Amino acid sequence: MNRVEIKKLAKSKIKGNKWNILWPILVIEFLESVVERIFHLDHLAGVDFTNLQSLANFNIPTSVSIKLSIISIIFGVILVAYKRYVLNFVRTGKFEFNDIIDCLKEKWLNILISYVLTTLIVFVCSLLFVVPGIIISLAYGVVTYVVIDTDLSAIDSMKKSRAMMKGYKWNYFVFILSFIGWILLVPFTIGILLIWLVPYMVVADCIYYERLREITKEKR
Repeated sequence: MNRVEIKKLAKSKIKGNKWNILWPILVIEFLESVVERIFHLDHLAGVDFTNLQSLANFNIPTSVSIKLSIISIIFGVILVAYKRYVLNFVRTGKFEFNDIIDCLKEKWLNILISYVLTTLIVFVCSLLFVVPGIIISLAYGVVTYVVIDTDLSAIDSMKKSRAMMKGYKWNYFVFILSFIGWILLVPFTIGILLIWLVPYMVVADCIYYERLREITKEKR
């Protein structure tokens, strides 16, 4: 898998298209913040719910944790559906907002099941040992794409992701790490760099999946 080529192609694709890629994410994040404010949860937006010490310090009631978890899952599902919007752009060069709506209508249950299961599996493995948690996370690295791009069930999509990532986990890990330099620069630009960086990373990730899908097809 040629990471340099993938990133070069991603840069060319986002030229003149950054806002088309970015605005749905901004709308989704805005709606999530509105929902949190409605339920008076916005003051907990910065809490790390995977950090037990953090939870203890904030003394968060169980009911509040449940509400936040539900909201997080709902908008997580929407963000997965957003990937079809970007994936179809990568394939056709066109943006269709209905891609998100149609994906939610057709795939919401499979997205929900795979999202919750993979999150739980990765979380539990990470609690036991950090490295196995990372490996499992990489194994499910393309499960969201498989769910939105095929007719497979949630469980079969998870199996498909593990099969596709076999032999490519390290490659994908390095691919992800290759963006670290840009991410570290974000605070120095007061976040302005994100206008370019987010579309770049999202499109590059879609292209990685496309290349991986082509490779696995050839191996059959």
